[in-house]
Amino acid sequence: MHIKTISAGPIETNAFVVGDEASHEAIIIDAPPESADRLLDAVRDDGYTVQLIVLTHAHFDHVIDAARIKQETGAPLAIHEDAMTQLRQIIQGGQAPYTVEDIGPDQYLNEGDEIAVGTLRFSILVTPGHAPGQVSLYEETEQVLFGGDTLFPGGYGRADLPGSSMEETRQSIRKLMELPDGVTVYPGHGLPAQIGNERSWMKDVADGGEL
Repeated sequence: MHIKTISAGPIETNAFVVGDEASHEAIIIDAPPESADRLLDAVRDDGYTVQLIVLTHAHFDHVIDAARIKQETGAPLAIHEDAMTQLRQIIQGGQAPYTVEDIGPDQYLNEGDEIAVGTLRFSILVTPGHAPGQVSLYEETEQVLFGGDTLFPGGYGRADLPGSSMEETRQSIRKLMELPDGVTVYPGHGLPAQIGNERSWMKDVADGGEL
């Protein structure tokens, strides 16, 4: 598995080019403001063909550059249907100083769906709480999860924003606790985490606590 991380935008949101080295097929996960040039350069430099663009959720800092990436790669775009209300609000109302173009989507993601990228197989886990319809992508063989803003080293995505839910956050944390300790989580901001290292606080949150 080839992983290229691009951090961009006003709050340093992570986007990822994730590729299968044998087939040179790839997906792009999230599209922060001011990330398109770097993501597209990464794809070209490494000789990858983008099969799909996945938006983990519809907060502005994850979607602004999606239209341009979609236009230039020709790849379809996927998101969970429950994220569409927030996505439409961003497209209709804008997000100063950014203009958000209509980006579809081309397909909806649901719990248990599988995305094939060469020999890689990503299972979709629906992990709301920080945002409606947030999804995580889990590659079991590689023991890697791309989790949007579900989980960070030492914590979870904010649950006090419009559309967020602390109870859904707890449910999503419980779901991630079912993964093996060795799974590396690539989050929407900051550095990766490992499930085993986060399990103590995850249990406290799953049992009803807050950080």
